[in-house]
Amino acid sequence: MLKEELKQNKESKRIRIGIRAKFSFAIILLVVSILVTATVYFINRESKIFTKNVIEFMRSETNHLALTAQESISQEELAVIEADAISNLQKNDSIDYAFILNSENEIIQYFDRNRNYDIGSKLVDGIDRTFTEDMQYAKMSLIKDQFHIGTTIYDFSLPVISKLNQETIGMVIIGLSDRNFRAEISEMKKVVTVFSFGFLVISILGSILLAGIIINPIYKLAQGAVEIGKGNFDYKIELNRSDELGLLADKFNDMSSQILIAKKKEIESALMGEQLEIAKSIQEGLNPMDYYNKKGIQIKGYTKAAKGVGGDYFDYIDIDEHRVGVLISDVAGKGVPASLVMVMIRTVFATYMKRGDLDCAMVVTAINDALGADFAIDKFASLFFMIYDRRTQELSFSNAGHGPLVCYRADKKAVTVSKIDGLPIGIMEDSEYQQAKIKFNPGDMVILFTDGITEMRNTQKKEYGIVRVHNKLIANCHLDAKDFLEDLIADVENFKGEAPQHDDTTAVLFKRVE
Repeated sequence: MLKEELKQNKESKRIRIGIRAKFSFAIILLVVSILVTATVYFINRESKIFTKNVIEFMRSETNHLALTAQESISQEELAVIEADAISNLQKNDSIDYAFILNSENEIIQYFDRNRNYDIGSKLVDGIDRTFTEDMQYAKMSLIKDQFHIGTTIYDFSLPVISKLNQETIGMVIIGLSDRNFRAEISEMKKVVTVFSFGFLVISILGSILLAGIIINPIYKLAQGAVEIGKGNFDYKIELNRSDELGLLADKFNDMSSQILIAKKKEIESALMGEQLEIAKSIQEGLNPMDYYNKKGIQIKGYTKAAKGVGGDYFDYIDIDEHRVGVLISDVAGKGVPASLVMVMIRTVFATYMKRGDLDCAMVVTAINDALGADFAIDKFASLFFMIYDRRTQELSFSNAGHGPLVCYRADKKAVTVSKIDGLPIGIMEDSEYQQAKIKFNPGDMVILFTDGITEMRNTQKKEYGIVRVHNKLIANCHLDAKDFLEDLIADVENFKGEAPQHDDTTAVLFKRVE
């Protein structure tokens, strides 16, 4: 037993040493990374700023020399001003040369630390100094030649413009060597490097000391992580500290508790998901998904819930051998609550449709009366019901806050909208509903839909809209009900694109073909 305990202590010590070494190395690596990044950034930034300032200064000097030459280039008595300007530039050790030329490229005044020229001779050095007509800022060129070994010359040139006729009467040139400000930048790099190295040494010593101080709590945290990694979520880290490590231990303990709770919720959520899938399958089975094609009438429906189950519902049923009824309903809200109300509506509808002596207004009134007392205060549903009678070739309909009857007329090749008012069901008991009739001829089509169709949004937040539905009726009037509805739903889905579905979508197409 003692031998086993000694072995565990030895292993524990080895682990502590390993953690201390890794911790120290991590801190040193972090400090080195930060120092290198900051040093490189600082040096590059300061070098760019320094270089930019020097270039801006030289452009200012070039502009000043051009203004001086503008005043005196054609007046010999002012040549001394030019000479003074050139002489002032010569005092700057970084400037290798300066020239004032006339319009013939002849030297009026100059100095050059490497070459001699004759006043009045032409300057020919192979440098392209062409200017545009609107040039007002000194042009800069980089030069390396045999006269400037180991250095780069910034050649600044600017045309001299006459005040009288705005013509070019000369040119000024200043050559700046980078040897001096390269030396300044080099010195700055040395200072920053020494400072960074000193800070690095201090950081290494501090990291080793810090590792020794906090190794034990980190080791306990590591042990806790191992236990939690094994799935022991009841394990608690005992660390009585009021600093960040103590707070971390508390958070670790909270995390393990939350993970334990989350796993339980995950199991419950998985069960709930399975139940919702079953509920979705059951709800989809409540809607007639088969293709109705009997005695000159075609009916096809489609529905898709936004959240597994939803509140949209449609149905069609043969009332007798002559009449067929079609219903569509949209319960306010989405999800399970709306689906329960939808089932209630279907139950009442299916029960009432077994009666033979009925009309549209009677059915809608019966559904409202049966469900009005059972609805929650914030729950209501829109509903539209219609009956087609093959004997009279008439389509009667009633509306409970759902919307107008949208009908394609084959003889007119146009879409008509027939409105009839009515409160949504569930708002007021004993509501009275009206009934209207229209003639329904061969080739005519009626489309019933919920607002999930027309209010479907794409990624640009634009809605599908009723106009697109009307255009589809006109363009695809030759299709049967099944093909038409499939084409409409495909167009709606294509319009939606990657945008999420925000509402239940349901549509029913009713067409007479004989």
